[in-house]
Amino acid sequence: MRYDIDIACTSYLTLHEQKLRIKSFLIEYFGTVHFSLVETGSSITAVQEETVFFEWVNAGRPARTTKELFLFEWTEQERWSEYFLLKCSFFNRLEVNSRQKQFEKIVLQIKEHMEHPTLTLYITQKDNLIDVRQFHRRGDGNIGYGLYPYAEDEKGHWRDNLGVGLWIYRKDFHLLYEGIKEVYPLKVKGFENFDHTGMNFISKSEWKVILNHWSILAISNPSSAEFIDYVGRWVVATLEHVDEIAIEGNL
Repeated sequence: MRYDIDIACTSYLTLHEQKLRIKSFLIEYFGTVHFSLVETGSSITAVQEETVFFEWVNAGRPARTTKELFLFEWTEQERWSEYFLLKCSFFNRLEVNSRQKQFEKIVLQIKEHMEHPTLTLYITQKDNLIDVRQFHRRGDGNIGYGLYPYAEDEKGHWRDNLGVGLWIYRKDFHLLYEGIKEVYPLKVKGFENFDHTGMNFISKSEWKVILNHWSILAISNPSSAEFIDYVGRWVVATLEHVDEIAIEGNL
């Protein structure tokens, strides 16, 4: 059986932020972070049992024996408006009356999660590198980006002992990159485009542009406000004694 409902989303929240809040609901609903999830640009499909995904892919719908499956689909109300309507579909094998009562309770839970930011921040330091994680988990892999204070010595080499750097995994870097790409392409020959596989040198004036954009992102992505603020304060403090910060990706 299937039950559908449309939920109007708060207009100032980005699609990224809305997805984070839905994932927070799913973790609470399933009681674990270990459930199967498929995400596209405008949808999330989630079940507790991985085999249900194969039923969905092969048949285009869950099997009659499926215990429960969630499908969340976002549609933009007007082109480029960034105002979204969320359609939530719930499938299970309960009788109609029982299913409807259950889904009404679920809708209340979803709306509760959509009204509040998801706050998570994990910070650890080893030697001269601070590991800052928000949504990255161990199973997401080791691809990420290092942010390092940069200055040259009299021989033109990278000067030692400039202070601690930051390590940010790809899953969390995605949002920061929305601000970083505002200063690209650069006018420096050989470094015009951001290199996700190597070194990028960003000047103090360019960081001012990035920090300004991050402050805007923090408003429309409340779940990441603490994360953005932490990285932003590190950038400001670092630029007090160097004129550049390098970002190195290991993609």
